[in-house]
Amino acid sequence: MKKREFISLFFLLSLILIIIMDSALFLPNEILIIADLGIQIDAIGIIISIYTIVNGISILVFGYLTDMIDRKKILIFAGALWSLIAILHLFVEEFWQLILVRIVAAIAVSVTTPLVISYLADIISSDSRSKSFAFWGLITNIGTLVAAALALVFNEVNFEAIPEIYVTLPQQIGYIVLTYPDVLYTWRLPYFYLGIIALILTVLNYFIAIEPKRASKEKQLEKAFLDENFKYSYKIKFSDLKLIFKRKSNFFLIFNFFDVIASGLILAYIFPYINVDLRANVSNIKVIILFLFIIIFGLIVGQFWLAHLGDKKVQRGDLSGRVKVAVICSILNLPFFLFGFAMTPNVSNSTFFFGTFSVNEIGFWLLWLVFCSFLGLGLAFTMGIGPNWYSSLIDVNFPENRGTMVAVGSFIDSIGRALGAAIGGFVYVITGSFSATIFWSLLIFGICSTCLWIPLFFTAKKDYIKINEEMKNRASSLIKKQPEESQL
Repeated sequence: MKKREFISLFFLLSLILIIIMDSALFLPNEILIIADLGIQIDAIGIIISIYTIVNGISILVFGYLTDMIDRKKILIFAGALWSLIAILHLFVEEFWQLILVRIVAAIAVSVTTPLVISYLADIISSDSRSKSFAFWGLITNIGTLVAAALALVFNEVNFEAIPEIYVTLPQQIGYIVLTYPDVLYTWRLPYFYLGIIALILTVLNYFIAIEPKRASKEKQLEKAFLDENFKYSYKIKFSDLKLIFKRKSNFFLIFNFFDVIASGLILAYIFPYINVDLRANVSNIKVIILFLFIIIFGLIVGQFWLAHLGDKKVQRGDLSGRVKVAVICSILNLPFFLFGFAMTPNVSNSTFFFGTFSVNEIGFWLLWLVFCSFLGLGLAFTMGIGPNWYSSLIDVNFPENRGTMVAVGSFIDSIGRALGAAIGGFVYVITGSFSATIFWSLLIFGICSTCLWIPLFFTAKKDYIKINEEMKNRASSLIKKQPEESQL
């Protein structure tokens, strides 16, 4: 990679990373937002659902535009829009204002996925795509942790100090409102500070960012791109969409939204799960150990080893190797997550399994590590899905269609996550337990998801071969055509 391309990529990814932090600034402070604005827990689920749906619809638009126009223009638009709306979070006082800023933020965030995947596909060798997406996944996960930590820095509510007599969530919210009235507004501050930084990066990208050549890293076109004047002239056409959706692998890769219903629910309610069901602060040493263990283990095993495994299988001639790894990961994460969430410890009372099994201090620590281990293994397999899924989707589509297909896949995922967030809020009202809500959602939707993953074992290789042969034909055609155009 040339020095100028590296600098451009650095500033582009820095801006995208801050925009992606948007949700991570919101989720850790859900309880604080509820207390500050006087809303209910199911209202938070509705907000998250609206955010996710708007994000998904916008992804479709920007994914198509990513394949049509210069990606730098889209980047600058997204950076400017998110910067301004993030700063405006500081002035939110009513529920309708919160919905409005979250909708606009969702539009800005929708640009990130198709833009980054399209950029990386055009600057990273096709043999190493899973690793490049794994690296980007690592950066985004670290960014999410930093954003969550930043959000929690301003949250001074001590959940472990809430008296035991306040059992229900409304009772705990009432206690927080009465005890911490001066800190309720602080959930807005992280948005303001990151908004300023994003605005500066947007200006820098306007002058520094460059547009990489489309399809420049495809193996079939390597010889053609030795000529600096060579251009990949194919662009997406609206008529392409009909052919794209006829490809069987696209259907099973894109329309399986069951796997993200449960993950969307967990993402929406993981912090209330920690605060209410586990009765713990994220600053608690036991909770820190939990997060460090499962995240580090998940990153090392899932984001790198499993992504590397997918690349290696393809390099050794197994054309559907990435798909196979993604499918296996999607199946294996389920039993580990189910057992982990079934344990459900209570930090304050040193109990496990929904409060039915009390242990001493040593026993609690041992079971806590078992709990962490199961969630860590579940997360590792979950993280192995993403890099191989993106690579597989790119492998079975032409370069001019990839932004659109990633956008469509992200849109379907958004629908799934939105359903998860909405379902979780209503189910919690019925069960009164975040643990039970998460457990049953994982079980039911995980089984449904598996039924749509398995057919990829039989479709991916055929579709990959078809795309590969067509790309070779295009390379020959473009190489012959280019000299003729230069003579004219």
